[in-house]
Amino acid sequence: MSDRYCIRGCLRHGEHFAICDRNGDDYKGDNPCPGCAQVDARDGVLICERCYRRLRRHLEDAADIVGHLRSIADPTKAAAFDRIRVQSSSIEIPAPVAADLIDASNDITTTLNMWANHVAGEDRPGAGLPAGATADAAHDVVQLAVDVILEDLDSLANDSHQVYSLCEGVMVVHKDAPDVWTVADAAVRWPLEDAPRWAQAACPACDLMAVRVQPGRSGRPSRYRCTTPECEWGANANDDGGLWASVFAEPSSPEILPHDPTLLTLVDAARLVHREPGTVRGWVKAGDIEPHLGRYRTDDVLAVAARKRGQAA
Repeated sequence: MSDRYCIRGCLRHGEHFAICDRNGDDYKGDNPCPGCAQVDARDGVLICERCYRRLRRHLEDAADIVGHLRSIADPTKAAAFDRIRVQSSSIEIPAPVAADLIDASNDITTTLNMWANHVAGEDRPGAGLPAGATADAAHDVVQLAVDVILEDLDSLANDSHQVYSLCEGVMVVHKDAPDVWTVADAAVRWPLEDAPRWAQAACPACDLMAVRVQPGRSGRPSRYRCTTPECEWGANANDDGGLWASVFAEPSSPEILPHDPTLLTLVDAARLVHREPGTVRGWVKAGDIEPHLGRYRTDDVLAVAARKRGQAA
């Protein structure tokens, strides 16, 4: 257990310090304390486990989000919706594109390039996207920066000044259109369309069947998160040596064997030997014919029918 607390001020809901005077049934004020006990920092870093995983998740998603923004907007035609429009003689007027799309993708790229330069020891400002960058090109530019940051993430997260600034630039969500967009801002405004599923194994922390699996994108690992309010467990497919990838692997579809033409239904077996279905059923009950998942082998049915005819003769 770490002896340090999350520097972002995360608190445990419903847990209080002994000196808390706004907690308990006897408190009658209008502002009861929802919880004031601090959350321990993750081992080796200065933020809690939840903040660390959120930070890493947003970094992992950054390239996909910027590519997504560029795919729904032509950066050469961005325009603010609230400006005064004048009549034009042009026959084909390009459709207006929300400037927020361009601002967000450019802000995110600039922020991450700045951090990548810092990690690499290069004393130069972060660069935005080239004018007219395509979705694929934008994705690749951001992915290069993200890979550099993730490589040194634990070191950054163990420096109080750096990790606080990195979190502010990546995972803070602003209420209105921000002056500088974060990855989290863009993820809320233009979410990526994924198909999460429920895991078929219980959460290792609370032992409830409440783990949500978020499939990985673009080679990124899948993520696992417990959805119970009291549990904050989460992991990705690479954690703990890939343990969770095997625990929460999607169940394989049952093997469907090809149809065996020598296996007959009861009706088909009776038709083959010109008997009533009840007669063949009687042979099965008597143990003369061995069933195979409700089917009967042709050779067995013919052999029993021939023996019955010989006995009758």
